[in-house]
Order: sequence, then C-alpha cells, then structure tokens
Amino acid sequence: MTVSLTLRGVTKAFNDVGAARGVSFELEQGQLLALLGPSGCGKTTTLRLIAGFERPDAGEIEIGGELAAGPGLFAPPEKRRVGMVFQEYALFPHLTVAENIAFGLPRGDASRGRRVQQALELVGMPHLAARMPHELSGGQQQRVALARALAPEPALVLLDEPFSNLDAALRVRVRAEVRAILKQANATAIFVTHDQEEALSLVDQVAVMLHGRVEQVATPRQVYYQPATRAVAAFVGDSNFLPGQAEGGWVQTWLGRLPTQMEMWGAVEALVRPESIDLRPAAADAPGRVRNVIFFGHDQLIQVALPGGMIDARLGPDYQFFPGQPVDLRVIGPVMTYPVG
Repeated sequence: MTVSLTLRGVTKAFNDVGAARGVSFELEQGQLLALLGPSGCGKTTTLRLIAGFERPDAGEIEIGGELAAGPGLFAPPEKRRVGMVFQEYALFPHLTVAENIAFGLPRGDASRGRRVQQALELVGMPHLAARMPHELSGGQQQRVALARALAPEPALVLLDEPFSNLDAALRVRVRAEVRAILKQANATAIFVTHDQEEALSLVDQVAVMLHGRVEQVATPRQVYYQPATRAVAAFVGDSNFLPGQAEGGWVQTWLGRLPTQMEMWGAVEALVRPESIDLRPAAADAPGRVRNVIFFGHDQLIQVALPGGMIDARLGPDYQFFPGQPVDLRVIGPVMTYPVG
C-alpha cells in the first residue's frame, strides 16, 4: 500500500508547554484515521501541524511522499495538497453551493466546471448547486464543506470535530454519509474528535492521543479490546480494573482465576470490560448485590457490590434487575493485564 502521510517525532510547544510531544504515525492511501483524545491533549495542534498552519519545533512531516516540514524546510498550507473541513464548515454566505465548491479550484482551468459537478454528484447534491448556504440544513452544509475539500483532489483531507455542531440523531446519519463519500472517493482522511463512539464507528485506524503523545495506533476493535497501555484502556470505553497476580496465561483476582490475552508474571491490573460480565439472578445467599441500575434504552449499566469491591456490568435492555437483588456473575473471555509499578 502507498503511504499518504508520515509523521516522525513531530514536536510543538507553546510557552514551554508541550502540545505535541514526538508524535509519530503513518497513514496509507485510502485509509480513514481518527485522532482521538480528551480536550487539551494536542490533537488539534497535530492537525494544524499537518495542514501547515503551525511550524513544528522538531520532527518531519511527509505528505504524498514529499517532505512538507523538517529541518530547514517548511511548505506553506497552499503547497501541501491538503483539504480542510472546519468545525463551523466555513462556507462563504454570499456564494452559492457550486461557487463555494469552486472556490479552491484554479480560475481559468478548463476542468473547473466538471470538477465542481463531480464533487456535487459525489455528495449527492447536484440539484442544490444554486442554493445559498443559509438555505441548507446542517447536514447539507457539512456535505458542501466536504465537497469543497475534495474538489481539488487533495492528497489528504483533514476534518476538525466535523460533527460537533449537529444534533445527536443527525450526527449518526451524517457521519455514515461522510464515511461513504470519503470511501467512494478513495480519499485519505484524518478526523479529530473527542467522541469515542464517533471514532470507533467511523474510521479504519484510531490514534489515541494523551498528554501530547500518541499512545496507540490500531484498528477500532484492537484499541477497544487490546489497549496498548492502562491509560488507553482507562480512556477508551468503560473499564473495571482488578488487582491481581499474573502467572503466565492466567491472573488470580478477587473475581477468581481469569485467562489472559498475553502471558505475564507478577503484580498486575486486569481490564474487564462491563460487557464481558455475565450477570444472573441468584439465591439470597449469593455474594453479589445490585447497587444501582442506569438505563440507557439500547443497553443498561448494572453496578454490583461484591466482597472484593464494586464492578460494572453492561447488559441489553431486556434484562430486569433492581437495587438490592442478589446476583452471580462470571467473566467471559480472556482479559488484558497491565503491570503494576
């Protein structure tokens, strides 16, 4: 596969505060990647460094096989073949949909009209070419912004929190549309987001960023079920951490002896995802008691008190438990373990 983007040890500090600390990763042609992390972790700074809006203090950035930033070299944004979709869409209010899309294309280029039409068809909006931005819904404005970014056929598309201005129901539909459009165009794209559900459901690769560093780059499933570090495990999804003693492929915890995903020895913490807990009603003398039930509609979180401590279990909506109910539980499948100290 062709590599579209490479970052090697990219560093950027503001007033001696490190926003990006040795950021390194690669992105292949046609892949979608999410830069996922909490507010202030450096993900937007990293996006701005890739776009050329900020100059790195150290490290190298390659886009489409060409060095865009490195020792003694800094290509400005207009020389990088990068398309940008901003959080607020940044459409020109006095231009039509077609004129907005054409804005980034060279004037006088014979292919300009054809490329605008292709971009309109790609996002399913050829019938709205003459509309003004204020006449469009939020989802339609999002697609126009994406069409404008794709029209110049960039090597890379960058999207900064692109769905944050949409309501919850519309967000799910629009992000599925955006993924389909990018895949149809065989575009290489990076999304910046703090929304874990968005990151896990939208992209091919997730780069988890914490405190200015990329802690793990992997598929959404790997990031969730095989977090590289305890910090990634704690940030992505809900987690139960159980102290234990690892012996090869097993770990002894207060929930019993559990199989592990990899061999380890000594003091560890075992990661048990709430959906890996099988919870059953039990007799009155069972050690577990339901402490609380949090119902979400599509699922529910059951908090259980045990002699060893509290644990969360995630179940489908059809199960009915109530506070004080005695329960038994078991852990399904092998667990990840992280060394202590």
